[in-house]
Amino acid sequence: MEDLESVISSANQQMSGGDYAGALRRSIEKPVSTKDAKVKEEAAKVICAAMAGCGSIPKFLENSSDSECDTLMKYTFKGMDLYRDVNKGKACAKFLKWHEELVKKCGLGVIMRAMVDKKC
Repeated sequence: MEDLESVISSANQQMSGGDYAGALRRSIEKPVSTKDAKVKEEAAKVICAAMAGCGSIPKFLENSSDSECDTLMKYTFKGMDLYRDVNKGKACAKFLKWHEELVKKCGLGVIMRAMVDKKC
Protein backbone atom coordinates (compact mmCIF):
# COMPACT_ATOMS: atom_id res chain seq x y z
CA MET A 1 0.00 0.00 0.00
CA GLU A 2 1.25 3.42 -0.96
CA ASP A 3 2.12 5.81 1.85
CA LEU A 4 0.54 9.21 2.26
CA GLU A 5 3.77 11.15 1.75
CA SER A 6 4.19 9.70 -1.74
CA VAL A 7 0.58 10.53 -2.63
CA ILE A 8 1.14 14.12 -1.44
CA SER A 9 4.38 14.38 -3.42
CA SER A 10 2.78 12.98 -6.57
CA ALA A 11 -0.22 15.32 -6.26
CA ASN A 12 2.08 18.33 -5.81
CA GLN A 13 4.01 17.37 -8.94
CA GLN A 14 0.81 17.04 -10.97
CA MET A 15 -0.49 20.39 -9.72
CA SER A 16 2.80 22.12 -10.53
CA GLY A 17 2.24 20.87 -14.08
CA GLY A 18 -1.30 22.29 -14.07
CA ASP A 19 -3.09 18.94 -13.77
CA TYR A 20 -5.32 19.72 -10.78
CA ALA A 21 -7.99 17.21 -11.78
CA GLY A 22 -5.38 14.47 -12.15
CA ALA A 23 -3.87 15.31 -8.78
CA LEU A 24 -7.28 15.24 -7.17
CA ARG A 25 -8.27 11.96 -8.83
CA ARG A 26 -5.00 10.36 -7.69
CA SER A 27 -5.47 11.61 -4.14
CA ILE A 28 -8.99 10.28 -3.68
CA GLU A 29 -8.77 6.98 -5.60
CA LYS A 30 -7.33 5.13 -2.63
CA PRO A 31 -7.48 7.39 0.41
CA VAL A 32 -4.71 6.52 2.80
CA SER A 33 -5.39 7.02 6.48
CA THR A 34 -2.89 7.95 9.15
CA LYS A 35 -2.96 8.96 12.78
CA ASP A 36 -0.17 11.51 12.25
CA ALA A 37 -2.01 14.85 12.53
CA LYS A 38 0.75 16.78 10.74
CA VAL A 39 0.71 14.48 7.71
CA LYS A 40 -3.09 14.43 7.73
CA GLU A 41 -3.21 18.25 7.68
CA GLU A 42 -0.65 18.42 4.86
CA ALA A 43 -2.67 15.93 2.82
CA ALA A 44 -5.82 17.98 3.39
CA LYS A 45 -4.07 21.14 2.19
CA VAL A 46 -2.89 19.42 -0.98
CA ILE A 47 -6.27 17.86 -1.74
CA CYS A 48 -8.09 21.12 -1.07
CA ALA A 49 -5.65 23.00 -3.32
CA ALA A 50 -6.38 20.46 -6.07
CA MET A 51 -10.13 20.94 -5.53
CA ALA A 52 -9.75 24.72 -5.67
CA GLY A 53 -7.82 24.50 -8.93
CA CYS A 54 -9.99 21.87 -10.58
CA GLY A 55 -11.80 23.17 -13.66
CA SER A 56 -15.18 21.59 -14.36
CA ILE A 57 -16.61 20.06 -11.21
CA PRO A 58 -19.56 18.29 -12.93
CA LYS A 59 -17.19 16.74 -15.48
CA PHE A 60 -14.88 15.55 -12.69
CA LEU A 61 -17.81 14.04 -10.80
CA GLU A 62 -19.08 12.12 -13.84
CA ASN A 63 -16.38 9.51 -13.28
CA SER A 64 -16.42 9.55 -9.48
CA SER A 65 -17.79 6.69 -7.39
CA ASP A 66 -20.09 7.24 -4.42
CA SER A 67 -17.18 6.50 -2.10
CA GLU A 68 -15.00 9.10 -3.86
CA CYS A 69 -17.84 11.61 -3.62
CA ASP A 70 -18.09 10.97 0.13
CA THR A 71 -14.36 11.65 0.41
CA LEU A 72 -14.72 14.79 -1.69
CA MET A 73 -17.49 16.07 0.57
CA LYS A 74 -15.25 15.59 3.61
CA TYR A 75 -12.56 17.64 1.93
CA THR A 76 -15.15 20.20 0.83
CA PHE A 77 -15.89 20.91 4.48
CA LYS A 78 -12.16 20.92 5.27
CA GLY A 79 -11.54 23.30 2.37
CA MET A 80 -14.17 25.73 3.61
CA ASP A 81 -12.37 25.72 6.95
CA LEU A 82 -8.88 26.12 5.46
CA TYR A 83 -9.90 28.85 2.99
CA ARG A 84 -12.30 30.83 5.21
CA ASP A 85 -9.85 33.70 5.66
CA VAL A 86 -8.39 33.65 2.15
CA ASN A 87 -9.42 36.70 0.12
CA LYS A 88 -11.96 37.65 2.82
CA GLY A 89 -13.70 34.30 2.49
CA LYS A 90 -14.25 34.56 -1.27
CA ALA A 91 -12.04 31.51 -1.82
CA CYS A 92 -14.76 29.42 -0.14
CA ALA A 93 -17.01 29.96 -3.16
CA LYS A 94 -15.27 27.13 -5.01
CA PHE A 95 -15.95 24.76 -2.11
CA LEU A 96 -19.59 25.84 -1.97
CA LYS A 97 -19.78 24.93 -5.67
CA TRP A 98 -18.26 21.50 -4.87
CA HIS A 99 -20.88 21.11 -2.13
CA GLU A 100 -23.70 21.98 -4.52
CA GLU A 101 -22.49 19.64 -7.26
CA LEU A 102 -21.89 16.75 -4.86
CA VAL A 103 -25.43 17.06 -3.46
CA LYS A 104 -26.81 17.19 -7.01
CA LYS A 105 -25.01 13.97 -7.88
CA CYS A 106 -25.37 12.01 -4.63
CA GLY A 107 -28.27 13.51 -2.73
CA LEU A 108 -28.29 14.77 0.85
CA GLY A 109 -26.87 11.51 2.19
CA VAL A 110 -23.39 12.56 1.07
CA ILE A 111 -23.49 15.33 3.68
CA MET A 112 -24.40 12.98 6.51
CA ARG A 113 -21.82 10.37 5.51
CA ALA A 114 -19.12 13.05 5.40
CA MET A 115 -20.06 14.42 8.80
CA VAL A 116 -20.15 11.01 10.46
CA ASP A 117 -16.84 9.72 9.05
CA LYS A 118 -13.98 11.45 10.85
CA LYS A 119 -11.09 9.96 8.83
CA CYS A 120 -10.34 13.19 6.97
